[in-house]
Parts: sequence; C-alpha cells; structure tokens
Amino acid sequence: MIGALTCIMGSLFAQSNYGPTNDSLYLGFYKDSIAKLDRPTVCVIPFHPDRYMSQVDRDIAKGTSYTYLHTRGFFRKGLDNAILIAAKPYNETVNLHADDPALNMDLDFVYHLTKNPIVPYEAPVIKEDQNFKKRLANYWLKLQGEIKTELEPGTRIEEGQLVTVEETRELITKVKVINPVLTDSLTPKHGVDYYLFVNELDMMIGTTDHVSLQSDDYPRVIKAHMTVLDKDGQELFSLIKRAYFPSYENDLETIIRSHFLPLGYEIIYALDSYRFLQAGLEPIVEEEEKKSVGENLRELSPLRKLKAND
Repeated sequence: MIGALTCIMGSLFAQSNYGPTNDSLYLGFYKDSIAKLDRPTVCVIPFHPDRYMSQVDRDIAKGTSYTYLHTRGFFRKGLDNAILIAAKPYNETVNLHADDPALNMDLDFVYHLTKNPIVPYEAPVIKEDQNFKKRLANYWLKLQGEIKTELEPGTRIEEGQLVTVEETRELITKVKVINPVLTDSLTPKHGVDYYLFVNELDMMIGTTDHVSLQSDDYPRVIKAHMTVLDKDGQELFSLIKRAYFPSYENDLETIIRSHFLPLGYEIIYALDSYRFLQAGLEPIVEEEEKKSVGENLRELSPLRKLKAND
C-alpha cells in the first residue's frame, strides 16, 4: 500500500502545473494578484477515517487486492496531497497527515478536541467583524455558486392554506472546537493563520435514474465537506465542494489524478478568494457585466483597492 501511495503521490506532484478547473473563483481578479497578499500558514487537517462515506468502493476495488481500508486510505491521502499541491504557490502549509510521530500526535489532539455537527447546508454567513464590506461578502457567496435557497421544511399555514414542505435539504458535516486549548496550543506552535478541515469525504452515485444505473454509464460525485477556521478557532465558512466522474472510470490512480487534484484546487480557491475580499480587493464591475453576457474574461483589469469611504 505504501509503495502504491508513493506512485500515486508522485503522479500528483508531477501535475503541479495544473490550472483551475474553471475561473469561477477568480472572475474579476487577476489570478496572480493573490501573490501580492501575505503568505498565510494553513494547517490542513484530513477527515477522520470514520467520516468516509462511499457507494462506489466495490467497483473501484474490483480486480485488485484493495480492501475497503486500502481504498479509503488512498482517497484520504490523495485529497490531502491535492490540497497541499494547490496551496503551495501562495500559502505556507502545515500538514498534520504526515509520516511524523509529533504531527500524528497533533492530529490525534485535534480529533479529541473537536466534534463534527451535521446540519442543513446553508449559505455561509460572513460576519461584519471579519472586515468585509457587505457587497463583498455577498460577492464571495456568489462566487461559490453551489448553495441553493430552499424552503424551510415542516407544516405551517401560509396565506390561509396548510402547507407541508418535505425535508430535502442537503446536510453538511462541519467542525467545532470544543476546547480552546486546541488553538491556544497549535496556533503558536505552527504559526497557523487558518485551519482547513476536511470534515467528511463522500464517494456517491450521482443519480437515482434506474435506466442509467442499469446501463453502467451514470455519474458519480465526490463531495468534500470543508470548514475554515481562523487562528483562534472561530469558523470563517463551511462549504461542500464537488467533483464528478463517470461510473466506468474505476482506476484508483486516475480518479485521484484527474478528479481529486482539481477538487483540491477548488478547495484552496475558496480560501484564496476569501482572502482577496477580506483584504479589500474589489472585484471589477465591468468584468462581472461581461460574465453575464458570456464574453471572454481572459484579459482582466487590474485590481483596485476599495476607497476608504466606499
């Protein structure tokens, strides 16, 4: 297993020049402008092995000697390394999923002092005291592009009519620090600016259509539940990031290289774009207008600082 992991991780690092799957998190910005900001230290924390949910492992392991534990280990390490590769250009990183006894103790320390509440998936709330202008906070939420506003489930009376709304909201696994000694200890020890938790990894069948399922040609979805905390352990935002792959693609190395690596970039782009706006870098209105009419956005105007009275 260690040898196979080494080969896969070597392939991942060979792909370090990989670009974004799309520019959605950088529309209206020069992507390289992130280099103008300070390089924060991001502590990357992998999901606990118990937080791996899969409907596809049997097909992926078919014809190999992989067990459930092997497959879970490959995907856990694969996503962890994909995030580190994506973070490398503009962030310093601390990887608690490492072959180092001291870091392993820190990871165990994290797991003991955190819990993982499961709640309905809602748009993250950007608090005013996080130095966001309101319209920039709204823009950041818009950039994520995955969160749908749904009616509150339950039975109630609306305009004189009895209305029942079924509970169909997606759930997200988040993280909560239950003892501040965690950040009091790890933040100065590793110089942490942000904690990036992968709280859960789901490898799911992406359809309920029986015809597609019988044809063995149907979509699958990788879902990474993530939370970013500040250095004091306060939640900044939680998101679910997705990547899709077809049912006929069952080579484990290919799945990690072709789909986990882009997912790692999307996770880091969420944090990078948050940093853009938290620093007061204003998205270019003209480019947003071009986006709405489908014009090419490769040539973007320079970033502008918000005016003091804006």
